Amino acid sequence: MNEMDIVRKITQLFYAFRKDNFLNNERKSKFKLKHRDIMILDAIMRINHGDLIKISDLSDYFAVTPAAISQIIKQFEKEGWIERIHLESDRRSVYIRVSDEAQQMLKNCEDFMTKHLVDFIEYLGEEDANALVRIIEKAFTYANNRKQQNKEEL
Repeated sequence: MNEMDIVRKITQLFYAFRKDNFLNNERKSKFKLKHRDIMILDAIMRINHGDLIKISDLSDYFAVTPAAISQIIKQFEKEGWIERIHLESDRRSVYIRVSDEAQQMLKNCEDFMTKHLVDFIEYLGEEDANALVRIIEKAFTYANNRKQQNKEEL
């Protein structure tokens, strides 16, 4: 296969995997969290190691406007996934934290994904699983190098 054939095949496989990803479909039927929701809730919990954070911390983390994050947080609050907290010591700022219910939903999602990832690794076998890890690490290094080159060009 030449380079363009490989590019086409990888593109085709990524598209097929994304389109037919049974794990996403199965996860969506078990949990009402979307992938985006999981990422945001996880970030809220990790940014300040589980402590309260400001919406501006979250917007900085994702490099989006505070207004964009505020809309998401409003929806999360309606779902009961986020709690807004006003501190007596800092009345001007609004802090948020992930609710206990949402933390449990995230734990259930993590358990679900871990189980399926273990099944996948067992299916691959040790040699292919190690090759996959090596390739993903190499891809990550490549992406970081490209990111650094782009910064230097600016």
